[in-house]
Amino acid sequence: MRTRGKGRIGYILQAINIIPLIAFGILILLLGTHWFTRAMYSEVEQDLRNVSCSLITMLDALHPGDFRLVGDVAYELYKGEHNLTGNYELIDDIKEDTGLDITLFYQDTRVLTTIKDKDGQRIIGSGAPEAVIRDVLEAGNSRFYTDTIIYGTSYFSYYVPLYNQDGSAVGMLFVGKPSANVEEAVQTSIYPLIYTDIILILIVLVFTFLYMRKFASCLMEIHGFLREVSTGNMNASLNAKILKRSDELGEIAVSALNMQRSLRTLVDRDALTSLSNRRSGDIRLRKTIEECTRNNAPFCVAIGDIDFFKRVNDTYGHECGDQVLKDVSALLRQHMRGKGFVARWGGEEFLLVFERTDLEEAYLSLTQLLENIRALEVKYNEHSIRITMTFGVTPGSSSDVKELLRNADEKLYEGKDGGRNTVVK
Repeated sequence: MRTRGKGRIGYILQAINIIPLIAFGILILLLGTHWFTRAMYSEVEQDLRNVSCSLITMLDALHPGDFRLVGDVAYELYKGEHNLTGNYELIDDIKEDTGLDITLFYQDTRVLTTIKDKDGQRIIGSGAPEAVIRDVLEAGNSRFYTDTIIYGTSYFSYYVPLYNQDGSAVGMLFVGKPSANVEEAVQTSIYPLIYTDIILILIVLVFTFLYMRKFASCLMEIHGFLREVSTGNMNASLNAKILKRSDELGEIAVSALNMQRSLRTLVDRDALTSLSNRRSGDIRLRKTIEECTRNNAPFCVAIGDIDFFKRVNDTYGHECGDQVLKDVSALLRQHMRGKGFVARWGGEEFLLVFERTDLEEAYLSLTQLLENIRALEVKYNEHSIRITMTFGVTPGSSSDVKELLRNADEKLYEGKDGGRNTVVK
């Protein structure tokens, strides 16, 4: 039976677990992406630094001496005795091998470069960015930049100041890699990480969703069971799989089932004798009539009454009377086991229902029962009390409960009027 809150609690439980999981997954993804990107940037910086150091070492080894300009009108850059102007072989070879662009500055002006404009001309004679001049040339520090714009192209760049032997900064060396190439490498490397993270998040989400749905389903089954019990259905059943769970839900389910049993005992059982009470006996009688009628099977209904029970109460007290009722009930329950059922009908009166039994069989069974009752000794304090009973039994020839009970009652009073301690059919 569904309730308005059933879906709501399921969604709430799933949201409580899934939303933080998604948020955590996104956070891990963002942090992982950021960390990996920074690691890639650091690797690019290290590569550019290494190439810069190698190139300076090569220039010093190939052309010992200081940097200087020579000429009055058309200046040429020398290093030691070697004219570097127009000599692109070294930096072009490095670019071909590494894919890196290289520029040699004298002061803030490009003298040698692998960078070309859209017409294919090298951009010699152009100046360096002001920030680079300030940070590198003037401050004398090597610097790594991730956003250097050169003729409309963004570069990851590394600038190194160039020094003469007297310690003066006379220029700069630029080694750079187009940002587009770096970002492409980052994306190529980071996409598998992103995809793996997303797949793992999805797998965890699926398992969490399935578990929480099962958890919510169990919780709602327990809720439905308790609701049935609260409306009076003491025969409501609970899924055995829930009862077998080893977690708190299983414990709740077992407690709910125990509560149902306790309530059923209170509702269906007579407190003194532990037999079915009149309400429960009436329900079971109607079910027996229905089943036997449907299956065309015989059944019999009997009502028994303890003879002179008031005399027992008056003589020995009500506590003794209670003990008589308990002992008689135990004997009746034992006798009816496998034959049908017995219920305390009221006071010292009992209802006995024989299932799949014809009148003669029921009569013989009651006759034997009466012999056992006659032989029963009820012990109370120092007293030993013997009792007898009178039974009226009728065949289940009608589906009318009132008529069957009336017929059995008439037989009972016929036995009472005939002297008691007998079975009347």
